[in-house]
Amino acid sequence: MKGLSNAFIFALFVSILFSCSTSDENYRSDIDLSGTWQFSLDSANRGVEGKWYANALNDSVQLPGTTDTNHKGFLNTDSTTMHLSREYKYEGPAWYRKTIDIPEKWKGKHIRFVMERTKPSKVWIDEQYVGSSLLLESPQKYDVSAFLTPGKHTITVRIDNDRKLTPYRNVHIYSDDTQTNWNGIIGKIYLEASPKTYISDLQVYPDIKQKKIKVKMGIHNGLKLDKVDVALQVTKTLDGKETHLKTTYFQVKCDSLVNLEYSLGDKMDLWDEYHQPIYHLNAIISYNDIKDNKEVPFGMRKFAAEGTKFAINGRITFLRGKHDACVFPLTGYPPMNVEGWMHVMKIAKSWGINHYRFHTWSPPEAAFEAADRLGIYMESELPFWGGLESDTLADQLKAEGLALLKNFANHPSFVMLSPGNELWGNLDKVGELIADLKKADNRPLYTQGSNDNIGYSGPLSVEDFHVAARTPYAHDTTLTHVRLTQAFVDSRDGGILNTEKPSTMVNFDYPVSQIKIPLISHEVGQYQIYPDYNEIKKYTGILKPRNLEVFRNRLKKAGMLDQDSLFAKASGAWSALCYRDEIEAALRTKGLAGFQLLDLQDYPGQGTALVGMLDAFMDSKHVIARDEWRHFCNDVVPMLVFKKYCWTVNETFTAAVEVANYSNRDLKQLLKWTVSDRQGKVIKSGSFIKPDISMGGVDSVGEIHIPLSEVTVPQKLTVTLSIEGTDYRNTYPVWVYPELKKVQSAEGIYVASKLDNELFDKLNKGEKVLLFPSRESVKRNRVDGLFPPDFWNYEMFKQISEGNHKPVSPGTLGILTNPDHPLFNHFPTEFHTDWQWWSIIKHSNPLNLNQTAKDYRPIVQVIDNLQRNDKFGLIFEYKVGKGKLLVCMSRLDELPDDPAATQLYRSIVDYMQSDAFHPIHTITENQLRELI
Repeated sequence: MKGLSNAFIFALFVSILFSCSTSDENYRSDIDLSGTWQFSLDSANRGVEGKWYANALNDSVQLPGTTDTNHKGFLNTDSTTMHLSREYKYEGPAWYRKTIDIPEKWKGKHIRFVMERTKPSKVWIDEQYVGSSLLLESPQKYDVSAFLTPGKHTITVRIDNDRKLTPYRNVHIYSDDTQTNWNGIIGKIYLEASPKTYISDLQVYPDIKQKKIKVKMGIHNGLKLDKVDVALQVTKTLDGKETHLKTTYFQVKCDSLVNLEYSLGDKMDLWDEYHQPIYHLNAIISYNDIKDNKEVPFGMRKFAAEGTKFAINGRITFLRGKHDACVFPLTGYPPMNVEGWMHVMKIAKSWGINHYRFHTWSPPEAAFEAADRLGIYMESELPFWGGLESDTLADQLKAEGLALLKNFANHPSFVMLSPGNELWGNLDKVGELIADLKKADNRPLYTQGSNDNIGYSGPLSVEDFHVAARTPYAHDTTLTHVRLTQAFVDSRDGGILNTEKPSTMVNFDYPVSQIKIPLISHEVGQYQIYPDYNEIKKYTGILKPRNLEVFRNRLKKAGMLDQDSLFAKASGAWSALCYRDEIEAALRTKGLAGFQLLDLQDYPGQGTALVGMLDAFMDSKHVIARDEWRHFCNDVVPMLVFKKYCWTVNETFTAAVEVANYSNRDLKQLLKWTVSDRQGKVIKSGSFIKPDISMGGVDSVGEIHIPLSEVTVPQKLTVTLSIEGTDYRNTYPVWVYPELKKVQSAEGIYVASKLDNELFDKLNKGEKVLLFPSRESVKRNRVDGLFPPDFWNYEMFKQISEGNHKPVSPGTLGILTNPDHPLFNHFPTEFHTDWQWWSIIKHSNPLNLNQTAKDYRPIVQVIDNLQRNDKFGLIFEYKVGKGKLLVCMSRLDELPDDPAATQLYRSIVDYMQSDAFHPIHTITENQLRELI
């Protein structure tokens, strides 16, 4: 009874002591240093020797900002095609100086100088050297207590963005491929004063099972106090409403590390992608009239690995990830405020994204705050891309990682950490680094890196999840791939999508079965899209699209500038279909933990890789509607599983119906299906009664069987799945053709495989000729048939392939055609590549038509990549002498067992027999021999 009384008296005393405190109260004070700073470049690196910190500098800039935003540096006239071009370029040391006035009340205080984000720095106060920092991903904080007394002082900062100072290679926190290698200080710049006994660190460890938090508070005891009183104040913010929870009081010994607990009890509210209660802990320490406080955010959540899947608060989730390489063309650096990140992350989430992976960089705190509010799972990455071979490098990365954890790991959105991208060599040091970081902070999950050793490395024992494009156990075989495409240098003919006949049955069950921890497929997609050069006018900031201007001029020189928007729409529509196939293959894989796209938005560097549904500004390129994209990139996706896209009328279309449900609820609504003809008329329909679709996985619902004998003309049918009472739906094309019969020689049409005297004799007599050139006959003037759009970037991977003595990709981006052309009267098609074209394209050798007239357009044109801009024809026609010639670069006559190829052959013959076959352009015999 006596002990209870003493506890009561202490609690009463402390509550009175803190009675005036609220969670909004801040016992620290600061001086904002943003604004005008003196400035000087130091390209000769003479500033330290010349004691520039002791004298006024001869120029000025505005901070936060960079040399680029302040138009400092050297005017850049380079027109590289490898990336966007900086208008002003500078690499090396630059000096920034400002006069500051320290108030009298700061006397005897602990004072910190903080730069939220910069490059390697050195700091002087007046003429005294303070120190240096190499931190890139976290705020640089300098203890300047010993240098600042009340009154006027100068603070001088030397920032050096020379790449030689970083052992990390061309990482995205430095790279001109994306955010640029800027020099400057971005974000908050300030001085902060606190008592000399102050809270040096505050970390929150949620325990959702016990409904409490564990608090680790670091105290720097400059006043040598024996004990301090502590108050823990907690507020919860949800939907704009702030709730103050009860304050808990303690008296503790003033140690360097204090462990405390705070119970939320029944007031605990869990955070995830659907529900975002954000808590803030304000810790206050007090001794008489000495007070200090520190506030940090946290969320009540547990993000964990469960077998090969991820779970959030015990519920299985699936990561639909976006790669982020810091593409912000107007500024050349990331937003440093929450509003800027809310803007881009809201767009990403509206496209079905619930996960961000940052490639060799980590964003500022504003990004984590935005992700906290929106429910996005964040994976930060240390700024490293190479082989971790030296202890010095490992120590530097460890310091970067520890600072990252200390500054940002309280955020509920910070759930994963990677030591770098595509690390290579012996990974023992990587494992040691992970172990050290995990020992320091076990809140996030850790991986060994992103696609280390290009996927040929298996998991390390210390990692919690694995990120790779393949599993290593069978080496270069598509059996091990966990994405549909690879570069030609990394896999034969680019992987699954270019080597296996299309179906919706592809999954990654085998490679996933070889990994016992969650596996995320690495940098999925990378399908090039031709640019619409109207985008050029959007570049009004520090980065100029000279690469796009060069490519546009090449297209103009080739005589095809009028087609740029058509190329963009056709390659974009095809790219979107390929991304869909990638995403659905991932979703069908029941053991896969997620995917990371490269990318939802364009990547303007590394040779210019325009692979996004969105441009570099996160604006839609209008190649697919966002709502249509959400049909297959969402928390719930109904899917059809069938063996082929092309069927004949004597078959029965058979498909299994599955639903990937990674939402936060079970679904018990009806699942309906319809089959529509080319006019949109529903010809078959049905439903599955009460399909119990449980959350947290992929459920089989049933099967659809549709006899196709009633289809009387070749056409594309559309099968639609929808879940009643929801927006969840999906559609699939199915092509139905007549029963397979060999195309007979048509009267009046001479079919040939090479240019010879007999062919020209027929043409000179005014006859019709259908030419299927043999592969050997056009070897000097053709490319191989490539089904998917070229991977990532033609120019870059061409050099890599040649350097490794590997085959070079054909480099094309799909077809462009006019579906209303009479040649397609009996072969239904869109204006772009679709799945029925697979055999046709794979058995083709598109011909280079650069020698033809500038205004000449083939009936089926193969879109070239933006670096090369050649004019390729798949099907084209000419008037030759008195005759008419149609050339098909796909050898359809060699594909009698393929219904799509056979039907296209039949449709070509019907066209040539009709009055519509009337070529406009003329070519001579010599010109034709030169061409083919």
